[in-house]
Amino acid sequence: MGITRVRNEAVWSQLRIIFIGSGLLFLINNYFGFANALTDGEIARAQVLVHLHAGSIGWITLSAIGVGIWLVTGDRDVSPAYERRVRFLGWAAVVVFAAYIPNFWLAFLPSDVAITTFLPIFGSLAVLVLWSSAIFVLSQLRHQVSLSTVQLLAAGALLVASIGATVGALLGLERAIGPFLPIAGGDRVAPHAGMMDTYLFLTAAAIIEWTVRPMTPWSRAGAVQAGAWTVGAALVPLAFFLDAVPVLLPLFLLLLLVGMGIFLARITWRALVAGPMADEGRSWAFFGASWLVVFMAGFLYAISAPDFDSLPAWFGAAFAHAGFVGMMTNLLLAVHAARASESQTTLAWGEPVARWTINIGLLVFIGLEIAAGIRLGALIMGVGVVTGVLTMLARLWTSRGREPLPTAAADAVG
Repeated sequence: MGITRVRNEAVWSQLRIIFIGSGLLFLINNYFGFANALTDGEIARAQVLVHLHAGSIGWITLSAIGVGIWLVTGDRDVSPAYERRVRFLGWAAVVVFAAYIPNFWLAFLPSDVAITTFLPIFGSLAVLVLWSSAIFVLSQLRHQVSLSTVQLLAAGALLVASIGATVGALLGLERAIGPFLPIAGGDRVAPHAGMMDTYLFLTAAAIIEWTVRPMTPWSRAGAVQAGAWTVGAALVPLAFFLDAVPVLLPLFLLLLLVGMGIFLARITWRALVAGPMADEGRSWAFFGASWLVVFMAGFLYAISAPDFDSLPAWFGAAFAHAGFVGMMTNLLLAVHAARASESQTTLAWGEPVARWTINIGLLVFIGLEIAAGIRLGALIMGVGVVTGVLTMLARLWTSRGREPLPTAAADAVG
């Protein structure tokens, strides 16, 4: 694996707290995932949104902040002031995100009992935390001895997440005071969702590259890939706010394709040729990279469709789970496993069981959605996810970070 240990003990310990927090918050997502699978008929919007955001905010975004801090700290000697800033960012993210997630449930209950006041309040706090994290990671890029493409991708991911979260927080404010954003066509999902989906590509690409080979200095191709996805994501809200959808969305699509083509040629093949039976880290990367290709194909299909109503009924659930579970959960479990590597004998069976159950369960889930429109395949997938999360929580709890990760091999694919 290309992932190596952070030298500074205080930062390394804070990463442990961040990843424990993200795993605990992901259990909220898991609970509602089981509830969704067992719900007959249409799922209540409050239930869908708390499930979605416990995964996107609590699991993915909190972990992405940890990944960004890990990457820019690395093997550097850092000051006590740096340690304090990391400690503040880490705890702020855990506490604010934990308080933010339940408000998606409260704000979207039936209108006579909905509590919308707190959604924009905690949304604003979450935006401040994200922007603080993005600025911190971006500011540290200039202090790197050898800047890598992985660091550019991770920093771009946090920047895109910050812009997307700002749009999301404004939409939450609309929920409390009424519509005020000038959105072309009245679509109050796409300006936020399009950015956040692209942020997933940036985060996933950073982790895949970080996992399958040692970190190397940035290349022009890698910088173009990171830049294409970062700039492309920023075009999405502009397209809707400036009523320029016919002009800017095709450009967004082109930039997505450019970035994906570069990533396939540079890195993706390294993860795919490793295969599902590789060592633990590269095996997670194999599945994550495979689902990244599926997720990107679905994303391109969705944004090129005449309208979202023309998409098949099963598409939304299959697409979301390919990205959030297939792509991101596989890859984040690789990162969590690396942080807790000195405790890998704890629940040694948990990691391989989780990996295969997640991915087989996801195939079953998508297959049943397409064939019969039923959600029961999520139960298999959910068992795998819970097994993986609990395994990593147990390992992180017993981990104290005293043993360094192995040095990356000169050729992580061979």
